[in-house]
Amino acid sequence: METLNHNSDIVFDEELYTIEWSDIENAEIDYENYLNDIENFFREDFENDVLEENIL
Repeated sequence: METLNHNSDIVFDEELYTIEWSDIENAEIDYENYLNDIENFFREDFENDVLEENIL
């Protein structure tokens, strides 16, 4: 079996990748903004489809 070359001297900083429950619980979600983004996406998609159909 072939051994992969890797550097075992690299230290993994677990603190950088740790999420605390308090961060999740206290996060404020902007549902209105998400809904607006979704609505705009589908509106643009629909308008682009209608324009493409008119060209054909």
